[in-house]
Amino acid sequence: MPKDNPFAPLTEKEILQKETDKKDIAKQIEVVSNMAAQCLDDPKFKKYREEFEAMRKDVFEKLHSPMYPNPVEDAFYLRACMNSILILEKLLDAPKKDIRSK
Repeated sequence: MPKDNPFAPLTEKEILQKETDKKDIAKQIEVVSNMAAQCLDDPKFKKYREEFEAMRKDVFEKLHSPMYPNPVEDAFYLRACMNSILILEKLLDAPKKDIRSK
């Protein structure tokens, strides 16, 4: 139940509860970080990462030459390539960020 006055000093019980909550959150973060570390070490993840890096490389190679003579069509094609690169980057970087926060 919320306090009547949110600016009132915290009681001893509230202080202890906040400290307990902080410790619980720290434990949960550690558990999730350990799970992320195990995932990164898994051979299945390494294969997944290699496949996505190959896909990203393929998209970059497609950017080397114009695909369409019409500049508008080519611009849409390039935008689609850039969106693919951005999605692949997010997929590849998300596990790194999880493990770094440990």
